Amino acid sequence: MERPRIAVAGTGWWSAGHHIPALAAYEGAELVALCDPVVSRAQTLADRYHVPRVAARLDDVLAGGGVDGVVVATPHATHHELARAALDAGAHVLVEKTMTTTAGDAFDLVTTAEKAGLHLAVGYTYQYAATAEFARETVQEAIGELVQVVAEFTSDTAGLFTAAETGAGGGPVDGMHPVSYSARLGGGQAHTQVTHVMGMVCWATGREVADVVAFAERRGLEVDLDDVAAFRFAGGGTGTVASSGRGRHGVRHHVRYIGTEGVVDHDLLAARVELRRADGSGLVRVPPADEPPYPTTAPARSFADLIAGRGPNHAPGRSAAAAVAFIEAMLTATESGRVVPVAPVPQPADLDRRD
Repeated sequence: MERPRIAVAGTGWWSAGHHIPALAAYEGAELVALCDPVVSRAQTLADRYHVPRVAARLDDVLAGGGVDGVVVATPHATHHELARAALDAGAHVLVEKTMTTTAGDAFDLVTTAEKAGLHLAVGYTYQYAATAEFARETVQEAIGELVQVVAEFTSDTAGLFTAAETGAGGGPVDGMHPVSYSARLGGGQAHTQVTHVMGMVCWATGREVADVVAFAERRGLEVDLDDVAAFRFAGGGTGTVASSGRGRHGVRHHVRYIGTEGVVDHDLLAARVELRRADGSGLVRVPPADEPPYPTTAPARSFADLIAGRGPNHAPGRSAAAAVAFIEAMLTATESGRVVPVAPVPQPADLDRRD
């Protein structure tokens, strides 16, 4: 399949600025449909990028056939329903982060895709960077036994969450639509930002979290704004993750992986990965000069390549589901003040036993 036929569900600011133009200009894909409840917004983009079909509902697009893959770029709380509909229709799925807002929904997408033999990928843009695979390989192969992970994701989301609650913003096709980050649609620092870094941690380590204790501050908002958690991996090793939405004066996205034989420092913003071994040797990887550290066109185009058999799944659903399970348990822990177990992702071997 040289040019997979792809539909995009959701034409908000991120999709309009990245997924849609990336696919429209890519020879390796055919952008065949856009759908959004705000049909006028979808139509404006369809006219701009010469997309032949527009609909208010994804079901209408799927019923018309001729779709090999669907990009789901809608508010967090709507991801599961749309992604599941696409999978049930036999289409591969790229779903934006966070994959879903509950572990049960994430596990459902994983098991559904695996049973159907379909690809399920997630829009964790940092995992599509040129150096991401190097980070994953060194963490799993070059630093010995994993001892601890220390992660920070400080960002500037306070204004976004405030706008979501006051109804500010929205309107222009290319403008941000803060309502997507409201409490009812799955907003908050955990679902919006912690998901980035814990998605990376679960993917890079190849592990799931077993237990977590956490605290959060809302600072007058309906959603969490400042989160901190300590956790234990299944199979051993501990970690911490801190994420604040008050990062206007110092955004930082960084993960340190500490092993018995070395350390990996991963600066996500710069896509810089440094390996330091116990014997004094080390390596540093940075992205090529012609590739951005945060490759916003890569998820959609890599999805097309994945469907066509031209490339790997850079952000597979299984590790993304582990991140969702972590976030669900973390938020539960912020309310209880207790250590909370994290639900494990069902293993492929478990699927037949459920039938």
